[in-house]
Amino acid sequence: MKRMHIIAGITALLLACTVFSCQTVKEIVGTPSLSLESVGIQSLDLEGITFNCNYSITNPYPIAFSIKEVAANVLCSGNSFTKIATSQGVSVAAMGSKTNALTFKIPYDAILNLAKSLSGKTALPFSIDGAASLDLSAIPLLDKQSLTLPFNKSFDVPVFKPSLSLSDVKINLPSFETLKNSFLNSGMNAVQAVNLATALVQGKNVNESDLKKLDLDIDLLMNLNVKNAGSAAWNFLVNNCSLNTASGSLIDVKPTVNTAISSNSGTIPLKASINTATAAAFISQILNKTGSNPVFSLNSGLSFTDLKYAPNIPLSYTYEIPVSKLGISHN
Repeated sequence: MKRMHIIAGITALLLACTVFSCQTVKEIVGTPSLSLESVGIQSLDLEGITFNCNYSITNPYPIAFSIKEVAANVLCSGNSFTKIATSQGVSVAAMGSKTNALTFKIPYDAILNLAKSLSGKTALPFSIDGAASLDLSAIPLLDKQSLTLPFNKSFDVPVFKPSLSLSDVKINLPSFETLKNSFLNSGMNAVQAVNLATALVQGKNVNESDLKKLDLDIDLLMNLNVKNAGSAAWNFLVNNCSLNTASGSLIDVKPTVNTAISSNSGTIPLKASINTATAAAFISQILNKTGSNPVFSLNSGLSFTDLKYAPNIPLSYTYEIPVSKLGISHN
């Protein structure tokens, strides 16, 4: 109730100010203001970095006004890199504020090319320089006016380009003796057990129904290859990864040794343990090299030790594994 009285009083005052100057209105009520927070990394993908710049515009008037445009120039070492614009026609409530964000993407290749002219730099000096244009036509005395609120913020962009790939994907079968004994334990006679174990070791086709009788873990092995083409100090971390099969089942894939890489390149061995009793269809598919390809999905995180960005920035990667090219190894 008190706020409503204040708004009504200021509105009446503004209307009464028709005999005064615009400067009088500004002295009584004040002027709109823009608050700009820091520029930060919103997301990463394998093409580039998406940044966001949060800003807030405050309206001291008891009447709403609109934002014509928020436009900015993204600069590197004073040279224009790209231009961005947003928020056309957005309204700022009476005696309220409007929070929004500018987003823009900087491709890794552009970062690496810019870094060539600044040799030795692990981060590039960028800045965002812009202004918000306000439409004040709805406010008495100010109906012929517009107002521009400038802003500027510097930020560092790490010089890096991540690349991820999967290699040496193979199924690792138990030894002949382990396979034979597992078939025997499932109730098969000795001849059947030997024939099936031999067929598996020799890479011949196997029936799903035969695998269902077992309770045996079979490993799917692969290597995750990680590389940073830039010079920024980083730390790559595997958060989690999985395999999606044609049936829609999700199989966990876990690092077997290290989960992180801090050098410019490295390899993280991965393993998925698949049980014959619960995933016979998938195992027979990859052993027989038929059917739909499973999809590998990775959720990783990057941290930059020399920069003030939040740690463990998410980076995702997917790869369709061709079953026709799967290798087979034996313990």
